[in-house]
Amino acid sequence: MGKPVHPATVHFPISFLFLGFALDILNHVRTSLPSTLSNNLLSAAEMSKASYYLLSIGLISSIPAVVTGGREAVVMIAKQGMWDSDGKTTTMKPKVKATIAHALMNDVVIAVSTYVWYSRRAAANNSLAGKVGAASAYTPATWMVIAEVVVTVLMMMAANVGGVLTYNFGVGFSRMDSGKKSQ
Repeated sequence: MGKPVHPATVHFPISFLFLGFALDILNHVRTSLPSTLSNNLLSAAEMSKASYYLLSIGLISSIPAVVTGGREAVVMIAKQGMWDSDGKTTTMKPKVKATIAHALMNDVVIAVSTYVWYSRRAAANNSLAGKVGAASAYTPATWMVIAEVVVTVLMMMAANVGGVLTYNFGVGFSRMDSGKKSQ
């Protein structure tokens, strides 16, 4: 194809993960909210189950984003190199530093989100509520909600770095490879 696909694939995992985490956080602070707001929310069990499924969809939709991002990073580094040489020293290009930071932050987001998802699934499968299919089985533990707050902040920071890569460095606006050459 030759066209950068990664910028088009990141919106789904960011949206699904952010909404899932937001539901868990909102559900966790529900008792602190004014009654006019908390009375209009879904039930705690429904919000927990919805956030679990949003987390599941977010993790599944992150697969194309990770694969295309990794491919585009490898192609970018192969074509443009990783190092700037000014004659005296060799330093890593700012674009490459930003790419590595972006990838590492997103790797942590995916790893922690996967662990939270796995822990919630295991807790639901091991509980009586989960065995009878009750939505309350998917309620996250407090440590999971705290991890989701941290991961949400990290995900937004990674998205910001991705925006810098796109809009300041032009990553994703040009062809990443030359395509098939005719023989």
